[in-house]
This record gives sequence, C-alpha cells and structure tokens, in this order.
Amino acid sequence: MHPSRLQQPEEQAGLPGLLAAFAIDYFRWLTLVPMVFAWAFLVLVVVAMLAINFQGDIDRMLERAEPWVERWLGPAEEADQAESNGGEAETIVLTEQDLKPWIYRIWMVTALACVLLGLVRSWLFGPWQPVPIKRKILRAGLAAGICSVLLFFAWLAGSETYAGSALGWIAMFTLFPLLVWGISSASLGFSHLLDQIRPSVMRLVDRAALAVMRQATGTASGMNRRQ
Repeated sequence: MHPSRLQQPEEQAGLPGLLAAFAIDYFRWLTLVPMVFAWAFLVLVVVAMLAINFQGDIDRMLERAEPWVERWLGPAEEADQAESNGGEAETIVLTEQDLKPWIYRIWMVTALACVLLGLVRSWLFGPWQPVPIKRKILRAGLAAGICSVLLFFAWLAGSETYAGSALGWIAMFTLFPLLVWGISSASLGFSHLLDQIRPSVMRLVDRAALAVMRQATGTASGMNRRQ
C-alpha cells in the first residue's frame, strides 16, 4: 500500500473523526505502555547484572579514566560525613492500596505523553512507515533472546556467586525474557488490531456526526417554518 493512501482517511476526516482517532491512539498506547515498562525493567536487570558481575573490570576502567576526568573537571571534593542524631529512623509502609492509584496515574500519563510525542514526531518528520506485525514480533523475540544470552553470560562469566540452585537461575534467565516477549506480542497484536479498525471508526464517527447535524438542522428548520 502506498504511504499516501495511509493518510487519506485522516486528510478527509472531520473534527469528530480526528477526535475518534486520538481516542484510539490513546487506547492503543495504553496497551503498549506495559510492554515499554516490561522492556525497561528487563534492560535494567541485564545492565545491573553485567555491572555487578564485572564490577572489578569497571572499577579498573574508572581508575584509568580518573586522571583524565580530573584534568578536565578538577579534583573531586570529598563529601563531609553526616553526623548521626541518634534518633530512630521513621519507617514508611506502603500497601497495595497506596501504590495502585500511582501506578494507574503513571500508566495513563505515560500513554498520553506517548500520544503527544507521536503527534509532534508525525508533524515534524511525517508519519511512521508501517511495519508488518510478524516482523515486530520477530524483532521482539530476537531482543528477548539477546537479553537472555546476556543474563547467562553475566551469570557464567562473572565473578559473583549466586545462592540457590542452578536450575532456578536457568529458569529465571529463560522465562523472564520469554514473559517480556509474550507481553510484547500481546501488546503489539492488540495495537495492530486497533490500527486496522482506526480508519473505519473515523468514517463511522464522521457519518454519525453528520447525520446528527443534519437532523438538528432539519428540526430547527421545521420549528422556524411553524413559527
């Protein structure tokens, strides 16, 4: 399909259709946000394991780079040690009921921010070129496989030792990326479905709005004639 045809429904849509498209885009990003958070958490775990297991190599690299950093930024100032006041630290207990509202707010705000960034990106650089759903899922599976390999590499080649059975760690390093890939497949599949029905919903909303306007105009004209 030619790229210009992909934009034809939006170019011909009225304000109700554009509002419906915005609502669909927002709902689509609501389904994609869990995938984004899942990948962010997986990448964070991979980076943390690599940093912990190769901390000695990283420290040696930082020691070698320290003279160059001091040459450009100056010597680092030693922080003064804080005096303890002898009081007991206050314990903050967060329950599931306390966390749920914040999770939902972050979820909704992140989806809205992604929709707005997508609009700005499309306005500046043009629309995204469509990618087949199979290719998206394949790329997600390939990325999950790479993360699994990195986890196994950090576990086998690193200097740290892990408590627990080896079978448990193998299961975690395999199932965790597989779970992220499953979340990605579900999110991408539902997003693809919304993209497919988006033009039809826009046309349907525009037709419904036009019919309501015509009915309202006809009713107003009839009342004027009676008067």
